[in-house]
Amino acid sequence: MIRKLFVTLAFLVVAPLSAQEAPPTPTQQPRAEYAHDRHAPAASAARVTTPVRIDGQLDEAAWQSATPITEFTQAAPSEGHPASERTEVRILYDDNALYIGAKMYDRQQVRTRMGRRDMEMSASDWLTVIIDARHDHRTSFGFEVNPAGVRRDQTRADRGEDDSWDPVWETSTSISDSGWVAEMRIPFSQVRFSGAVEQTWGMQIERQIARNQEFSSWAYTPPGQPGGAPRYGHVTNLTRLATGKRLEFMPYVVSKAEMIDRGGNPFRKDRELKLDVGADLKYRLASSLTLDATVNPDFGQVEVDPAEINLTAFESFFPERRPFFIEGSELFRFGGDGANNVFYSRRIGRRPSLAPPYAARDVPNETSILGAVKLTGRTAGGWATGVLDAVTAREMGRFQAPDGTRGETVAEPRTNYFVGRVRRELRSGATSIGALFGALNRDLETDELAAALRSAAYSGGIDFSHQWAQRTFTLQGFVAASHVRGEPGVIAATQRLPYHYFQRPDADHLDYDPALESLTGFSGAISLGKQAGRHWSGRTQLSTITPDYEVSDLGFQRRADRIDLEAGVNYNESRPRGMFRRHGAYSNGRTEYNYGGDNVSTRFFVGGFGQLMNYWNLNANLQHSLAGTVDDRLTRGGPVADRPGFSSINVNVSSDPRNKLVGSVGGFANRGRAGDHTEVWGGLTLKPAPHWDLSLEPSFGRGNSAAQYLQRLVDPSATNTFGTRYIFAELEQTTFAVSTRVNYTFSPGMSLQIFMQPFLATGDYGPPKEFAAPGRFDFLEYGKDIGEIANGRVYPTGQASGGPSFALPQPDFNVRSLRGNAVMRWEWRPGSTLYLAWQQNRESFEPIGEFGLGRDLSSLFKTAPNDVFLVKVSYWFNP
Repeated sequence: MIRKLFVTLAFLVVAPLSAQEAPPTPTQQPRAEYAHDRHAPAASAARVTTPVRIDGQLDEAAWQSATPITEFTQAAPSEGHPASERTEVRILYDDNALYIGAKMYDRQQVRTRMGRRDMEMSASDWLTVIIDARHDHRTSFGFEVNPAGVRRDQTRADRGEDDSWDPVWETSTSISDSGWVAEMRIPFSQVRFSGAVEQTWGMQIERQIARNQEFSSWAYTPPGQPGGAPRYGHVTNLTRLATGKRLEFMPYVVSKAEMIDRGGNPFRKDRELKLDVGADLKYRLASSLTLDATVNPDFGQVEVDPAEINLTAFESFFPERRPFFIEGSELFRFGGDGANNVFYSRRIGRRPSLAPPYAARDVPNETSILGAVKLTGRTAGGWATGVLDAVTAREMGRFQAPDGTRGETVAEPRTNYFVGRVRRELRSGATSIGALFGALNRDLETDELAAALRSAAYSGGIDFSHQWAQRTFTLQGFVAASHVRGEPGVIAATQRLPYHYFQRPDADHLDYDPALESLTGFSGAISLGKQAGRHWSGRTQLSTITPDYEVSDLGFQRRADRIDLEAGVNYNESRPRGMFRRHGAYSNGRTEYNYGGDNVSTRFFVGGFGQLMNYWNLNANLQHSLAGTVDDRLTRGGPVADRPGFSSINVNVSSDPRNKLVGSVGGFANRGRAGDHTEVWGGLTLKPAPHWDLSLEPSFGRGNSAAQYLQRLVDPSATNTFGTRYIFAELEQTTFAVSTRVNYTFSPGMSLQIFMQPFLATGDYGPPKEFAAPGRFDFLEYGKDIGEIANGRVYPTGQASGGPSFALPQPDFNVRSLRGNAVMRWEWRPGSTLYLAWQQNRESFEPIGEFGLGRDLSSLFKTAPNDVFLVKVSYWFNP
């Protein structure tokens, strides 16, 4: 049945899409005639022997020896037309670097903003130079500058951009009545290329004019045709290039002052001063192979994660923010479906897993990373490789027993994390096949550790991607396996995790075995899509995760025991039509089954977006989930329940991003028998001057859950629910947050960023009730429909019956949090940085349940803060 449905959906998505293409516009080249080697624009780089000053003037005679690139074509707003302003770009090189000299003529005032490196590109003019130095048509390096001299840089691949990459390069700009000038020096040591004597590089040059939202490029790709690195222009006449200096070494020293209320922790002082050292190293083993290493890294300058209230059985996902692990992360992406990832780098250095069973204890907030090494690169033959290995320290948890005895236990054993990746790229990157292997090994030196943690975890698999018909259609997929080992008690606990629930009493397809010492599972997906077309695109996908698939030691996981099928169609119009400058719409359907054949979800989505002629943006989407499916997670290991249907709507409106005052407003509403939820949010960004901006993003949400899980009670008399009572309550929840950011830029190399988020959440629980029967969404309220409540206890079968009872739950909460940090960053010499950072955290809790904005904010700001001050200085050596 699944196979037939997949084939049908694939036909319905792909076949009509290919038939609905509009004929080429006058600016389009017919796809059948396009040949990149013949049609790609080309430019010749000129070798120079005299020094080139990077001063934003272009007054050296050497610049006149290079033929300028002048033909730029608009992608927006006048699609396919010549750029409205003249641009001249020249390319030079010498033994050590590539030079870009550009004149951006403008008959009106140049728009610019000052900001930190890698700032957003809105409200400013920009010049972008993208270099495919390997000429593999798959990966490239981006270098960008605006008229104020602010730099942006990133690595680029077909799966996105990585702006954590911070190469050492120079740029200078100048502004005049006729426009602005940009000059760049890009050392060959900062990019990767082949060792050939004569080389041709791919290159794209883009210009953004903020006042009219114009975007133009040198190598223009008509709408509906696949773009990116395979369509870049060519830079020729590059001969005998040197790789430059191979070694970069950056030691650092950090001083940290902590003023934290330790809550009576007998092992720590409320005021502590720490001094630490570490180092980062980068060594180019070859022109296309790089070794990165870090020893005792510190990430104190990284922005804190936002606060949240998570009442689900699953952990929250937070994105990686640490530069060492972000840079080059594209290569390690494998087997992700939005809920599961084979490799999740935030596992490295995570909070310790264990803690002493005493109130008076001291456990580190994170596991120390002793060292990490990463090897990444691509060869001229099309091989992409990546290896990452990290070792974290054994962390101890100290405790003081009630009798005053002190001791310590291992909170986290010494652990080794390894992931290796290889990918073979063929047909200029249009076809690829790869493999990944990950391993985690813990040093479980005591019986107590062996009884609490898995000893080893392994995962791996192969993936592929194939594009054809000039990259119009794509077929891609992966298959992965996982294997974990441990003592029987540990593997039994693994089987009971929220995404496994092997102990479910009504799941005939699951076999809970507490004697197992290992668990092996599989995951896979295959998708067929149409990714190019003047208007239409779409995709259909079939994926599966076996019940015993387990990757959370090294990856991130929220799902298992699933077979999913989805299909979607997208419509995009990039040309002005009526009131819209551009607009689009999409629809998608998704159905999910478990391995027992239960339909656990069937949902449909439809949405649209548009940009008005005044550059305001609108988007909205609707979702409807069908009733009649089952929920095999609601009772958290108990029998399945009925999953009521629901409908939701999401709407967002934002104003013209070019203005000094930019606003947005949005809302979400969800309605269904299982509960209702409404949330509104807004955004306001004030840009009073080019060097600073202020943004406020408030949000307010209120929802009702008909059945919030509380606990379970073993009771042999509960025959309807297999000898266990599953206890729930209705929950009224309210949340309020304001994310505030202030950015002040003194110069392109010195900036101050401030982030603060007050967060309030309340939960008001109703009377406890129990799950009535499998396959239904019905509940019996204690003291009304069943049992008694007396003397602060709940008696499900009545006080006189002598049956099991439990204390009347009192889970109401008011959680208040204030998280913030301020970071001043100064690049005091190329590659060398000074950070001054401050972090503050305030948290309080009261079991009230009622939301009161004034009361809760007042209580929050009266809470004593925990402050951390940090000074970090690094020095970049390039011997």
